[in-house]
Amino acid sequence: MKVNQYSHASEFLDVTSDHLMKNETANSIIYSYAVNQTKGIESARSTRFYAVVEDDRPLLPAMFTPEVWPLLTEGPDEAARLLARYLFAKHPTITGVTGPKDASLAFADEWEGLSRCDLEIHHNTRLYDCNIVADIKLAEGNGRQATLDDFELVKKWRYAFREDANAPLGTNDSQIADHLKQGRYYFWVTDQPVSMALYVRETGNTGMIGVVYTPPEYRNHGYATAVTAAVTQVILDSGKKYATLYTDLDNPTSNSIYMKIGYRPIMDSTVWKFVPNQ
Repeated sequence: MKVNQYSHASEFLDVTSDHLMKNETANSIIYSYAVNQTKGIESARSTRFYAVVEDDRPLLPAMFTPEVWPLLTEGPDEAARLLARYLFAKHPTITGVTGPKDASLAFADEWEGLSRCDLEIHHNTRLYDCNIVADIKLAEGNGRQATLDDFELVKKWRYAFREDANAPLGTNDSQIADHLKQGRYYFWVTDQPVSMALYVRETGNTGMIGVVYTPPEYRNHGYATAVTAAVTQVILDSGKKYATLYTDLDNPTSNSIYMKIGYRPIMDSTVWKFVPNQ
C-alpha cells in the first residue's frame, strides 16, 4: 500500500471515481468537492485529495482542506493508519479527523501514537438518505427560496448554527453569498422566516441537505421538519434519486424527525478531535 496525493481533483477522479460511485451516497461529500474543484468553484479550490492505493487500486480515498479536518471514506484500518502517518509527516498540526467509524478510529488511534495527543469524540453522526417524502402533516407556513436580499438573516443564522452545532467546518460571507446566488438556501415561512436549510452539494444521483437551523424562539413548532421535507422534495423533484443528510446521534429528536420524513440510516461516522496533551 502507498498514499498518492493528487495535484488536481481531475487526477484524483481518474483513479477513484468508479470506487466512489459504488457507494455514491456515502461518498457524496468527497466526490462533490472533487467535481467542484474541476469546475473551478471557489469553495473547493484549496482542497487536497489523496488515495491509499494497492496495485493501482484505490482502497481509501480522502480529502483535506487546510484549516478543516481530513475526511475519509470507508477502507481498511491499515490504509487509514498509513494515511495518518503520511499526513502527520506533512501536516502535524491537524486537530481532528472525520469519517466512517472504523476508518476514523484507526486514523485517530495512529495519530494519537504519533503526536501523543489525547483523543476526544467531537461528534457521532449518522448519514441518512430518502427517496420518497412521507405523507405527514407539516407546520403552518410554506417554503421559499432565499435570495441575496436575505443575506443578513442567512448570515446570522448560518453562524448561529455553527455555534449551536460546535461544528469544525467553517464558512465565510463569500461562501454564503455564493450559495444564495445559486439558490441553495431555503426558508420555512409563516409571516416571516422561522427556519432554514441549505441544499449544500450534489452528485449525479444525490443532493445533500445541511445547516438545518431554527432560532430558539421558533423551536418546538415543527418548522425544522417542514423546511427539511420541503427541500427534500425540491431535490427529488429535480431528478435526483436520493436526498441525503447527516445528523448528530446525540440528538435523538432530530434523528426521529428525519425518519418520520422518510429518511433511512445508511452509515455511522465519528468526528475525532485531537487534544494536545498538557
